[in-house]
Amino acid sequence: MRERNLYKDIVIGAAALILTVCGVQLCSAYGKEQKSYVFAIQSETELTEALVEEIKKISGICRFEPVSSAMVTIQLEEYTLETNLLGVDLETFPLNFQEAEERIVMGNTSALFFGADVFSMFSDQNGKSPGQRQVQIWIKQREKLTVSITDESGRRRTGKIFGILKSPEAVVCMDENQMKENFGKSCRTTGGYIEIHAQPAV
Repeated sequence: MRERNLYKDIVIGAAALILTVCGVQLCSAYGKEQKSYVFAIQSETELTEALVEEIKKISGICRFEPVSSAMVTIQLEEYTLETNLLGVDLETFPLNFQEAEERIVMGNTSALFFGADVFSMFSDQNGKSPGQRQVQIWIKQREKLTVSITDESGRRRTGKIFGILKSPEAVVCMDENQMKENFGKSCRTTGGYIEIHAQPAV
């Protein structure tokens, strides 16, 4: 009787081991199948709404977030930065906030979001970048900072920094609707971010 129970325990133990191994492999495969990557694309020509819809239908793409952009010069104290300002959907765009206002009120003041590295990208009239001490002061006092934004036509607006981004860390962005209202024809959709699922390893 004991030998029979021992044999039964061995069979049950082996079966449990096999099921566990299979379960781990299935979970691993499922994880590989679900792994996704996000990357930016840029077009030389403007993307129309119809083209954006066609991109979203391409097999393998699980999400496409179009991005509006406009070349601007941002002035912060005696420092300036020429950059491509991005207009994004703040609700759906993959932004990783380091800190941000709890409540963002869209008014006449442009609500900007700076990547963590943007402050270091400014330069003064001699081409010198701000020191780390100055950058830390700006980040700490960013709610009190006022910046000037000048587009390619020379039109100037006032902006406030409403948040700091962990990622993307080298971009300046704002709500796409506010950007279209403020920049009009200077704002064009020429790119975006695509999210695709990785193929499972064979």
